[in-house]
Amino acid sequence: MVAMDAGIAAVLGAGVGTIGMIVTGWTARSATKMQMRNESIRERREPRRASYEAFSSAVAALHDHLEPWVNFGRLINRVKPSGDEAALAASYLKHSEFKDGYVAHAIALADEVSRFGRHVVLDGPAELEPLVSKVTELSSGLVVPFRILQSFARISDTAGDSTVAYDTSAFPKKLKQLDQSVREFLQHASAALDRDVVS
Repeated sequence: MVAMDAGIAAVLGAGVGTIGMIVTGWTARSATKMQMRNESIRERREPRRASYEAFSSAVAALHDHLEPWVNFGRLINRVKPSGDEAALAASYLKHSEFKDGYVAHAIALADEVSRFGRHVVLDGPAELEPLVSKVTELSSGLVVPFRILQSFARISDTAGDSTVAYDTSAFPKKLKQLDQSVREFLQHASAALDRDVVS
């Protein structure tokens, strides 16, 4: 009876040891798979996060650069509308009245928004493309008079005296739309990053 119990114990012991090895092996494989999955998610997520952040930072820099001019500066040399011309009130922008480098910097900031926007589109997901397009179009629209000024400066010997008449009456609204649009972009971008973690 004792010998039989020892035999059963030996078989049971071997069985428990085998099961223990199987469980340990399975746990190790599961942990390795989970680690690889987490690394894959991180590798996909980090470039997206970086491009989203660079894009929104570029928009913020442009917004901050233009805001004082849009809200106050552009009104200094504005033609006073009369009657039905209210919607066509023009601002007269003179290159020499801007601080050195202001015009070029505004254009460079809008170009950065466009460049970082392309990175976002490449990094995906595709659902962000319309939001990026809206932001880049608003950014470009806000610097159109500066591009015209810069073009005149390039073709004229009297660069400092270049003057452009441009209807900037919608610029405060466009600047607010830019701010709202980048916030909307960030909400969708955040949701896209969260989906990466869940999937």
